[in-house]
Amino acid sequence: MKIDFLGIGAQKCASTWVHRVLSDHPEVAVYPGKEIDFFSYYYNHGYEWYERHLGDIGSAKVVGDVSASYFSDTNAPDRVFLYNPNMRIVLSLRDPIERAYSNHLHEVRVGHLTGLNLVFENGLSNNPMYVTQSLYAQQLSRWLAVFPRSQILVLFQEEIRDAPLVQTQALYRFLGVAEEHQSWFLEKKVNESRSIKSDGVDSFLKRLGGLGRSMGGGKLVQAVKKSDLVSRLRRSHNQVDLRQAIPPIREETRAHLIDLLADDMRELALQLGQEDLPWPSWRALHNKL
Repeated sequence: MKIDFLGIGAQKCASTWVHRVLSDHPEVAVYPGKEIDFFSYYYNHGYEWYERHLGDIGSAKVVGDVSASYFSDTNAPDRVFLYNPNMRIVLSLRDPIERAYSNHLHEVRVGHLTGLNLVFENGLSNNPMYVTQSLYAQQLSRWLAVFPRSQILVLFQEEIRDAPLVQTQALYRFLGVAEEHQSWFLEKKVNESRSIKSDGVDSFLKRLGGLGRSMGGGKLVQAVKKSDLVSRLRRSHNQVDLRQAIPPIREETRAHLIDLLADDMRELALQLGQEDLPWPSWRALHNKL
């Protein structure tokens, strides 16, 4: 069965939430572990490799892949169209400046930055992709050149945060599956930026999960991962909130980024046919006019 929908990103824009609220829907089959990155990084492996990784889809009505790398990849739109011109595409976005800061926290968390580069302004100079991946209109234009607007659903992380049920129903409706399904992940926070304090607890939990899966207990492992006990263990004893450890964006930097992204934000609003975007950066832009 061909994959018939994609969650394409953008990166650090609630793609994990999209994946989770689809993963437990009885009419949806989606790649486990979220990102398979076929149309961006592994296209040379071919369609058989791509479809084989999905496994047993059971009685699913729709089959999908959520890979945030697709949105900014220049080759992905044409590759996706060649594979399935009827592909339904889910794009999640957030305030572009907040996305850039979240991107920075991710780079800190995975250990790509050290020393003075832990400060956002230095990280920004170190990694041009902070800005490039926040140029949403520039990237969306490549997808709109290939796919009709009706095949692209755009969700905003801010609206997911404020009205998760409404946004989940919009997503299910777009994919043509039952809207009344209540996902376990519905009210969960997305894009939390946490860093491991020590490897002990996290390593133990990962080893425990690997053992469970090797013994055929995949469903049990997923149930344990969802439990409040594991969540509290990892939060209280083994993680630190990077937003409390890394300095916030300086106001002069924020103003500079608003100016830098202004034309792209205006173009995005035109692409989406909206007069307003649910972002502080959009409001700040219009307050300057």
